[in-house]
Formats: sequence, C-alpha cells, structure tokens
Amino acid sequence: MPTEIRKMNFPFAAVLWDMDGTLIDSEPIWIQQEYELMASLGVTWSDEDAIHCVGGPMTRVDAYMRSKLDLSTQQLFPPMALTEQLLLRMAEQMNQGVDFAPGAENLLNEFKALGVKQGLVSASSRQLVDAAINSIGRGYFEVTIADNDVANSKPNPEGYLKAATKLGVNIENCLILEDSITGITAAIHSGAYVIGIPHVAELPMAPKVVHIDSLVGANVASIVERFSSLIGDLR
Repeated sequence: MPTEIRKMNFPFAAVLWDMDGTLIDSEPIWIQQEYELMASLGVTWSDEDAIHCVGGPMTRVDAYMRSKLDLSTQQLFPPMALTEQLLLRMAEQMNQGVDFAPGAENLLNEFKALGVKQGLVSASSRQLVDAAINSIGRGYFEVTIADNDVANSKPNPEGYLKAATKLGVNIENCLILEDSITGITAAIHSGAYVIGIPHVAELPMAPKVVHIDSLVGANVASIVERFSSLIGDLR
C-alpha cells in the first residue's frame, strides 16, 4: 500500500461484497445461460434483455423471462420454473470453477490481511453462493447471505442489514461494493457507504456513494482516500 493502513485505523466496521459481477466474473455465464435457455424455447434473447436482468432478484428475472414466452409456452412454466432451469444450468457451470472479477481477488486478500470483517450478500440462490464460495475459497467471509436467507431480496436492503447484524457491526459504518442498479439501490437504502462499479449501466448516486471504473488497481489506501471527505466521523 502507498500508505500503510492498520486495522485500528481502517475507517469501516466491515466490508460487504456483492457476488455476481463484483466479486466473481459470473455475469458472462449468466448471460450465456439465459441466451441458451431462451433459445431452447424459441425466444431471441437480446443484450438489452440480459442487461435488464443484471442484479436480480430471481423473482424479477423469472417474471421478465416468462413475459417473453408466447401464452401457450407460458402455461408450461409456472412462476419460478424458468429460473429453476436457469439455476441448474448456472450451478453446473459454477461448480466447474469461476474466476474472480478483475481486481477483486487482490482487494479481498488485502482486507483479509488487515483483519477486516467481510461478508457476502447476493441476490443469487444459496446453491450458487455455495458453488462460488467452493470455487474461490471459504476463508474470506464471516457471513454469507443468499436470496433464500431473506424475505425481501435486492433492491430491498434486508440482506445487507442482516449481514451487518450477524457481524455485530453498525451497517451505517460498513462499506458495500456493488455493480448493478438493483444492488446499489439496496446498498444505498441500507445506510452504508458504497462503492459503485458501473459495468453495463449507469448507477445511482447518493451522498455516501463513490463510483470507480474498476477494481483493477484499487487497494485499501486508494479506497480510503476516495472516501476521505466522507468518513471523518468514523475515525
């Protein structure tokens, strides 16, 4: 680090990660599986369709996918049946291994080396969260929250609030990393500080939000510097 930041001087109580697209490079897998599933049903799936579904939650994705089917085909797929098929495809792919999103691994390891509490909060199912954790390693996170673990998934902040409670920290003093409109909306409403990483769509802004183009080259010192005008009350 350009300037060494010891745990006692790190201004955030914990770091909470989004999974898909932020921590792991799974968005291309999602998009490919969506294309293949919908093509098998005679539906042309566009880039705009894929972008619309980024960030979940699965209830919204399922409703959107069903809306693309003709009425006779819709009758073959009751609510959530399409996404059940999609999740099976995703789990099969992710259990074969998944890469970190660019820059995420180095930052994750730096937080770990500092002894910073870390949690994972995803709009994906427990099945996919476990597949991802099995791939990247289980030693990073003290808590993981999946779609199945909450009554209301993103954009509701429930998952982030639950993670903070489990970690024994105040969510308003946490830092969240997100890359989708759905996810950053949840993060903002939680009251936490937020890093937004806009990949495919412009992300909302708020008083406690900082946007960065990528996690590549990011480190703890540079992140703290970006928030320096906002975090004086945490020191």
